[in-house]
Amino acid sequence: MKWPYARVEFTKRGTVADDAQLDRALRLVGSGRDDAPTDVLLIAHGWNNDIADAEDLFTELADNVADLARTQGGDRRWVVIGLVWPAVKWADDGQLAGGGLSIGGELPALLDAITDRVEDAAVAAELTQLAGELDASGEARDHFLARLRDLLPDDQEVRDDDPVPGALRDGDTAEVFEQAHEAELDVQAATEPSGAPTGDTDLPPGLHPDFLAQSGAAAAGLSLSDLDPKRLARQLLNVTTYYTMKARAGSVGTHGVAPLLTRLARLPGAPRLHLAGHSFGARVVTAAAAAAEVPVASVTLLQAAFSHRGFSGSTTPEGAFRGLLARPQLVGPVVVTYTHNDKALLVAYAVASRLARQVGSGLGDADDPYGGLGANGAVATAEVDLATLGDDDARYRFAPRRITNLRADRYVSGHGDVRNRAVANALLQAMLTSPIEGARTIPDVGTPSRVPVPQDEAMP
Repeated sequence: MKWPYARVEFTKRGTVADDAQLDRALRLVGSGRDDAPTDVLLIAHGWNNDIADAEDLFTELADNVADLARTQGGDRRWVVIGLVWPAVKWADDGQLAGGGLSIGGELPALLDAITDRVEDAAVAAELTQLAGELDASGEARDHFLARLRDLLPDDQEVRDDDPVPGALRDGDTAEVFEQAHEAELDVQAATEPSGAPTGDTDLPPGLHPDFLAQSGAAAAGLSLSDLDPKRLARQLLNVTTYYTMKARAGSVGTHGVAPLLTRLARLPGAPRLHLAGHSFGARVVTAAAAAAEVPVASVTLLQAAFSHRGFSGSTTPEGAFRGLLARPQLVGPVVVTYTHNDKALLVAYAVASRLARQVGSGLGDADDPYGGLGANGAVATAEVDLATLGDDDARYRFAPRRITNLRADRYVSGHGDVRNRAVANALLQAMLTSPIEGARTIPDVGTPSRVPVPQDEAMP
């Protein structure tokens, strides 16, 4: 990595897994020398269970930021801390909404998903045994769904704007499988043959094409026999994993990363602290920022896997992270990349919405109570500005203590495409927006002020 780097690992409950790693990170930041870092970028990974994959993300993204900072960063000196937590692989991004069989067939795909996502060995063994019986046996489907329900977090662990749907917890098995099927057909029917929306649409600036507005299984011209139970079981396992990871990400952010921010802020020089997260890692850093007792200079959320109402002040209940915008600890901007190219989020939320019986038009879209931040941006939130993700020469007017929804159709092709220079440039611009001194002390602030943000293309 081109900038000094340290890794800090956390357990499922958010405690630091290795004190030696924590000590190294604190020494790296708090050297006390004249050339000590002025800024610390803390990055949290998302949908994987492999440290090497996580560090590949950290390195590629941070190195792109470092290259751009050579001409934009002034005299700032940077350190990167990688936040590694026990995430489970989630979302077959290329297979979820494509229709047809997975490569090798549905049974191998389901067995691979069980191996990747089920941490309890006994439950994994039982699901594996049941997988081959799902086609012919209603009793096998009953038992499969029962074991998935054992994996769901308690309601109090998922204090959010899209709670676990009641049908997923205790609905009739046949109905649950049927709703998962109809949700996938909804997304297939609503997706353009060419795939994703592009940046060349004639829609008003800052708005994405509503390809999901025509949702409904009938629109697909398909029947409930077109997808087999093994594929539907994989969808249900994916949604179960989503809620498990969402709960865990909140715990890691609140109980692990927030205290780390306090330790870093009290070091000599009081460096500015910047948070960035991908997928469920976006929830890790948002939870940390919301719980922080020290200034947070910027928060950048890359294809965030949590509710698009997470910051809402106009819904009941309010968004789980509404307090981040009201508390003075946030002194810089919140930047959100979003795109309907992110099929992983669209499909997961379409299934959740179906199971919650939110079956109006636009399943998983901006008007649906169940929708992802990385698919739709922040909705029902007054403190939002709209802009479009530009290339690596783009300049933005991000507003301190406000959210900018960056429509990323042109540069983010899917859930995992967040390492490129266009994304890195937006992250750098967010970090450079933070006030020079305000990011070191908590200001006395009232209502966040509005700073205009371009609503067409990013500034040239």
